[in-house]
Amino acid sequence: MKPVIPVFFSVNDAYAPFLSVAIHSIKENASRRYNYCIHVLTDDISAANREKLSRFSDPDFRVEFYPLTEHLRALPGASRLEQHRFGAFASLTIYFRLFIPVLFPQYDKGIYLDADIVVPGDISRLWEEPLGNNLIGACADYSIQHIAPFMHYIDEYVGVDHRNYVNSGVLLMNMRRLRQVDMAGHFLHWLETYGFDCVAPDQDYLNALCWDAIHYLDPMWDAMPSERISFLEDPQIIHFNLDSKPWLNESVPYDDVFWKYARRSGYYAQIRRQQAAFLKDTKAVQRYHSGIEGLVKMAVELTSSPVSFRSIISNRQELRLCS
Repeated sequence: MKPVIPVFFSVNDAYAPFLSVAIHSIKENASRRYNYCIHVLTDDISAANREKLSRFSDPDFRVEFYPLTEHLRALPGASRLEQHRFGAFASLTIYFRLFIPVLFPQYDKGIYLDADIVVPGDISRLWEEPLGNNLIGACADYSIQHIAPFMHYIDEYVGVDHRNYVNSGVLLMNMRRLRQVDMAGHFLHWLETYGFDCVAPDQDYLNALCWDAIHYLDPMWDAMPSERISFLEDPQIIHFNLDSKPWLNESVPYDDVFWKYARRSGYYAQIRRQQAAFLKDTKAVQRYHSGIEGLVKMAVELTSSPVSFRSIISNRQELRLCS
C-alpha cells in the first residue's frame, strides 16, 4: 500500500476553473510512489463543477469534496467568522485552512494550497520536507517586502518581523502538533476576545500564532509573480497571488505555465472568455486594482491603532503557540 499525501484546497464555486488547473498540474507532475487525496473544502461548489473536477479521480488520485460551513458554525465562537471578512479579497473560505487539523484527525501531516496556483514540480517533494517539531512550513511573503506600508503594518500591528512574515497560500502543516497545541481553539479565542481587524485575516493570525514555530521553505515552493521579486528559473509551485492573475491580465510572470495546464483543465475556453470579458470592462479592472490600493490604505490606518496583535502579545506572551 502506497502512502497517501493529503492536499487541501479551500474554494467557492467561482474558483472551480482555476482549481481545475491546479489539480491537473499536481496530477501531471506528482511522483507515482504515493497516492494522493485532494480534499476540496467548500461551501457552495455546484454539481456541474463537482462533476468536472471529479474527472481527475482514479484509484491513485482521489478528488473529494467536503462542505465546511455547517461544520465551522458548530464550533464554539465560530459565529465571529461571518462577522470578520476584512480586505478586498476576503471570504469565509479563507478561514477553512485553520481548521484542517481538527477536522481531519486521521492525518498527522498535510499540504494546504490556495487555488490560484500551478504546480510544475513534484508535490511529494514538499510533503517530504522535514518539519521537526515546527507547526507549519511556509515561505516568506516576498511580495510585500518592498511595500513600505505593508512592512510597517506587519512589524508594528501583527508584531512579527516583516522579513520572515509567511504567506499562507502554501502550507505544509504538522497536523498532529497543531492539534496538540489547539491552534483552532486559540484562533477562535483570539477572534472572540479581540476581534482584530486585519489586512490578511487568516495570514495575519497564522503568523502571530505560529511565529516561533515555523519552518521556512525554499522560495521555489511559493514563487509569486511580481516586479519586486527575482524570477525563479525552476519554481515548484507558482502562486498567482493578489492581482497577479493570468485570467485577469494579459501578461504576468509565469503565465505561460498557467496556460499550459489550463489547456487541459476542462475549463480553458471558459477561462479565456472570462479574461477577455474582464479586460474589456474598464470599470471592473479599475475596481479590482483599487482593491489593492484599499489594502494599503487599511494597513496604514491599522498601524496607528492602539490595540494590535503586537500590543496584546507584548503583555501576554502565552497567546503565541510554540513548537
